[in-house]
Amino acid sequence: MRPQTAEKLAEETLRGEVDAVVAFHQGDIRAAITTLLLDCHHLRLQLALIDKGESRSMACEHTTTFKGP
Repeated sequence: MRPQTAEKLAEETLRGEVDAVVAFHQGDIRAAITTLLLDCHHLRLQLALIDKGESRSMACEHTTTFKGP
């Protein structure tokens, strides 16, 4: 597939998704944008929490030595 064709398909797909979001909000563009921004904020918070959790788990790792009988 040529890059131009892939780009055009991506644009058409995105246009369809935008239309679906606006239709869900009965044509209210402001409500559609607000919902999308709230989703972005929520996802950023989730990523920050995951990142913090991974940092904490890496800091808490320790090695245990086992001495046999």
